[in-house]
Amino acid sequence: MATPTAAEQEYLSWDRFAQLLETLTSRLLDAHAAEPFDRVVGISRGGLPLAVPISHRLRVPLTPVEIKSYKDDRSQGEVQCETPLEVLQRCKGRVLIVDDLADSGRTSDFLLRELPRITGAAFTLATLYWKRTSTVRPDYFVDEATCWIVFPWEND
Repeated sequence: MATPTAAEQEYLSWDRFAQLLETLTSRLLDAHAAEPFDRVVGISRGGLPLAVPISHRLRVPLTPVEIKSYKDDRSQGEVQCETPLEVLQRCKGRVLIVDDLADSGRTSDFLLRELPRITGAAFTLATLYWKRTSTVRPDYFVDEATCWIVFPWEND
């Protein structure tokens, strides 16, 4: 994918990020009050800024998972998981996978396919944004994205 033009990008402010995060977290708390999550998995890198505060609000441990499908030039590559198997095996019970965006869906699809095979756990996916082009529709998302989202931690 070529670098999007300014018109094809949305720059997300820290304030807007905080609003989206609060909306997502509130939905998760409301929907899972009776059956809370046992663990949060944060997809590195974009999911970690959400996963840390969500794991605190849900009062459950966080497992960061280093997985990616985008290269530095924003083109798609192969899905790569760099997290050791013994770390992935901590994901037991009801597990919430958190990412910033379901864009192509490749990383989420990979985790939703591989983690249950490795751990036997039940997984739920939550993102701030979802694109219709994604192969995976998150169980929870706040808004639909129609352009490239530049998150506040990516903005130089």
